[in-house]
Amino acid sequence: MKKYMLLLLIPLLLTCCNKSTSYYTIGVSQCSSGKWREKVNHEMLSAQHLYDKEVKISIANCYDNAQKQVQQIDSLIDANVDLLVIAPYEYSHITKSIERARQKNIPVVLFDRKISPKNYTAYIGGDNVEAGACIGRYALQLADRLQSQNKGRKTSVLELTGPMEMSPARERHKGFAQTITQNTLIDYQFLITNWTPEDNYKKMMAYLKAGKRPDIVFCHSDIDALGAYQAAKECGLEKSISFLGIDGLPGEGQGLEGVKSGKLAGTYIYPTHGEEIILLALNILEGKKYKQNNTIQSFVVTPTNVDDIMISTQVMMQQNDYLITIQNKLENYLGQYHTQQMVLYFLAFAFLISLVAILLIGRAIQSTRRANHQMKKANNKMKKLNEEQTLFYTNASHQLKTPLTLIAGPAKELLANCSQKKDRDKELLEILNRNVSLLEQVVYHVLNFKEQVKKAMAEDTLLSVSDDAIPNSQLLADEQHEDKSVTNDIQKGHQKMLLKLDTDELPTILVVDENSDMRKFLHTLFADNYYVIEAADGQSGLKLAREGVPDLIVSDIIMPVMNGLEFCKRIKEDPITSHIPVLLLSAQSTDHQLIEGFKNGAEAYITKPFNAQLLISHIESLLYNREKLRQQFAKSANVNLSTTPHHKDDAQKKEANEHKQEIPAVQMSTADRRFIDNLKTAILEKMADSHLKMEDLGDELGLSRVQLYRKVKALTGLTPVELLRKMRLQQAYALLLNSDKSVSEICYEVGFGTPSYFASCFKKEFDIYPADLKKNNK
Repeated sequence: MKKYMLLLLIPLLLTCCNKSTSYYTIGVSQCSSGKWREKVNHEMLSAQHLYDKEVKISIANCYDNAQKQVQQIDSLIDANVDLLVIAPYEYSHITKSIERARQKNIPVVLFDRKISPKNYTAYIGGDNVEAGACIGRYALQLADRLQSQNKGRKTSVLELTGPMEMSPARERHKGFAQTITQNTLIDYQFLITNWTPEDNYKKMMAYLKAGKRPDIVFCHSDIDALGAYQAAKECGLEKSISFLGIDGLPGEGQGLEGVKSGKLAGTYIYPTHGEEIILLALNILEGKKYKQNNTIQSFVVTPTNVDDIMISTQVMMQQNDYLITIQNKLENYLGQYHTQQMVLYFLAFAFLISLVAILLIGRAIQSTRRANHQMKKANNKMKKLNEEQTLFYTNASHQLKTPLTLIAGPAKELLANCSQKKDRDKELLEILNRNVSLLEQVVYHVLNFKEQVKKAMAEDTLLSVSDDAIPNSQLLADEQHEDKSVTNDIQKGHQKMLLKLDTDELPTILVVDENSDMRKFLHTLFADNYYVIEAADGQSGLKLAREGVPDLIVSDIIMPVMNGLEFCKRIKEDPITSHIPVLLLSAQSTDHQLIEGFKNGAEAYITKPFNAQLLISHIESLLYNREKLRQQFAKSANVNLSTTPHHKDDAQKKEANEHKQEIPAVQMSTADRRFIDNLKTAILEKMADSHLKMEDLGDELGLSRVQLYRKVKALTGLTPVELLRKMRLQQAYALLLNSDKSVSEICYEVGFGTPSYFASCFKKEFDIYPADLKKNNK
């Protein structure tokens, strides 16, 4: 019979396995952010289901970080994507990764930028040389119109390029320069910028203040051109200069609006066409014919055609939005369809299992009858013992089952009416009902000890063996279910941490416990006031703690892989997580065990079973103390600069000392003080760099941007940007009192971009303008 039932189950299982959805996975690595990149991503996502084959797209952005792009590409390769789409930041860094992809037979499509050597599968994107040449030809037309007005003076053309080490900037400059220099009546010059509107503004302002008056200014992007336009406007020259850009994006503050408003004399629409990228990828994956180099042409937008182009662009964007909406609904419908399919398969499987169960129950009944017949022979010997046992178990049954019934009954009644309960109440009732059921089983087995004794004394143990088989099978199933639950909980915790990133709305608590019900119960307790992430063991918890830097950790001690004591010790030894308070939960309550917990760095220790309100109070107290430390730091006016002001009189010393207080180091651990010292040193070394980024500080300290932000915020109550500005202002305060440098010189020395912004920040920090402080110090 078992053989026949197995033959029935095999076709059903094969059918379920063959129902998986087939689609291609495409990994995308972007080199930078911006409206142009967002438009490309939007078009690729809208084209996922546009063609015959379904596509799943995963997009990553390295934000102009070459090493990060290498890591992202390697991660996509390890995920076994079917095809890679890459916009390279620096080709030299990704050459090995592309070669690794080719060794794994993963095609590589480049867009927007090419690399050398040409070890990629295909390229698609705009022609940057042609883009520069096209803008150059339009600039020549503008120059011809201006020639009669210049009265013999050469038309002046200025190009503000991007960094020449980047291929788009180099190629656009090449196309523009070759075209514009064809006219000998044009005075052509170019300046190199870092490809930001701020730097274009600064370079343009310096150029105009030097007495130079260009007729035409070409920038390598629209937002750069608008930055240069702002400088001309502040000098009152915006109407006499024609500004040109590249990108031609729609939206507020973009190129099309600039042409429409008259700020730009023209722009070049740099093509995106994300849907063509997906079509090229599908042709490669399906073995269809394709071109290795696919150049997408475009055109110049002028005041005469900008209205028509803006209308067409608006319509296309709306159509893309509609398409994505339709795709989302289609995916929901497909999900419901697959769910219904799985329900049908489950019902069929359950029906077959029921047939097997009926057969096994029949056999069990026969075995029970034989066992009863054998047990009757032993009843006479056990009669007296049975009378005593009956009295004991009757009393025990009443003492244990009566309160257990009074707990289980109301719990099941409340759970039956849970549709009117809040989600939090429902979760608590489910946990209560599940654990009451476990307790009922334990009580049942304890109270049936008498029956086990009878079975042990029986000569035929066949019944005992068959009875034990079911619990053992159930135990194995429960263990497998628990393993799956732990894996799912770790994945969910990691996903929540990646999604949260650096949001700061609620304090974050990391819950580390092997038991999924305990994690769910703690999650329910904390969810109203805290952002909760979970891990099932110390090793997973350590990884989540390093990635997200939570505000507090609640951990069990007895766990697989890495126990709570080792986990706590590793947390306190790691410079990234050393400041995080750790609260240990355990059923171990001896003095020795408590001492072990505190030796490993725990701030608090609560034994199980615990009072929920007591646990919450401990957490509130730990977070409150940490907040007091941050407030004390925030009230301190500075962070102990390496230079000490030398004042002219005691009154000035007193005034300066009011702005120079030490960090409240008494409450900081040695590791945290060392971190603050290293942070101060890194800031002082790079303070003069007005373009200093938080990523640079993070690289100096070996931290990611998120880790640096949350570590500094947790210790000081200030963001890294606020801390940097405070230190700059304090260094400026000392220089104003102790040097003969001008306010502008001090402004640039401490890293401020403009004296006006420096004066505004200084006034806000010290309630006095720097010029006034300098004057009063004389």
